[in-house]
Amino acid sequence: MKTKVITFYLPQFHRVPENDKWWGEGFTDWVSARNAKPLFPGHYQPRLPLHDNYYDLLDKETLQWQARLANRAGIYGFCIYHYWFGNDKQLLEKPAENLLKWRDIGINYCFSWVNESWIYSWSKYKGGAWLYTDFDENTNADQGILVKQEYGDENEWKKHFEYLAPFFRDSRYIKRDNKPVFIIYKPENIKRIRDMVQYWNLLAKEEGFSGMYFIGTNDPKWKMRKMDAGLIYEPGHSQHEKSSNVVYAKKMKAVLKKMNINIPCIYHYDMFWKGILKRQDVDGMYYGGVVDYDNTPRKSVRGDLMWGMTPHKFGKYFRCLYQKAVDRGDAYIFLNAWNEWGEGAYLEPDSKYGIRCLQELKNAIKSV
Repeated sequence: MKTKVITFYLPQFHRVPENDKWWGEGFTDWVSARNAKPLFPGHYQPRLPLHDNYYDLLDKETLQWQARLANRAGIYGFCIYHYWFGNDKQLLEKPAENLLKWRDIGINYCFSWVNESWIYSWSKYKGGAWLYTDFDENTNADQGILVKQEYGDENEWKKHFEYLAPFFRDSRYIKRDNKPVFIIYKPENIKRIRDMVQYWNLLAKEEGFSGMYFIGTNDPKWKMRKMDAGLIYEPGHSQHEKSSNVVYAKKMKAVLKKMNINIPCIYHYDMFWKGILKRQDVDGMYYGGVVDYDNTPRKSVRGDLMWGMTPHKFGKYFRCLYQKAVDRGDAYIFLNAWNEWGEGAYLEPDSKYGIRCLQELKNAIKSV
């Protein structure tokens, strides 16, 4: 069986009391997308959904529509971001809980635990835009923290597993060799991760599984942490810190600064993807691709973006990466993302390209 394509999925498109309190009534990631401004001539912002489809993820019809689109494009499943902070605190959990309840929606899924504190990283200024706020090493440990990530001990781990167990039992939940796939965004942050992995494997076997299938994001030490595999999440892998793309980004920023245009780092789309494709294979690390990237709707002039994306280029480069994954016999390949509108990383139809990225993805998968 060919390598399965899994896309990351953001559940931020519905109202929750916390976001109403922190960012203003009615805040979802659509606010960031709609309020985005072009920072220089030719900058593609705002990026808006086709036919003004500002959906609500609590509506069943929205999830049905997303599942149909994904299935038609050859996507195997969604990897849903999961926010579990410990001490009985979660956020943005309702879309996944509804998906579990709505068994007639035909899409596979798994979770990526985004195990980090939420900090006060947005501030509204005159005109309605959203700016990024930095907290450096001199900042008080609790200053700016909205929800602190806690890991606890075996009691907390058991509570977390028991919450997830009904999802794991769902026939649509993605499993490898009868092991539920569970991604951890920052495994290095969990001091007792080896103990937690061992404990969850035991609990999973008690549930009738063969254990858990843990994947660490951008973690070269996943074996040491007793995990099953790693995942290269793009963009942001350390490999690019030494790439010619960084030189290009600095030159572009310097040129535009002379024009009195203060902008984020610009990475060349073709160069970035060629860097991905040239990377030597890392044993046990699944490949990851990216549709596009532009997080200026969230971070404004402190953000990063890629320059030069077209659906055709995306399809061409993804096909090459997918071929590498198939040739290697990988079970999965990951793609950022299905619906990260605030970061410009999405496959969903937009007002500029429509469904072309989905078509290119479908063609790439079929051609291998």
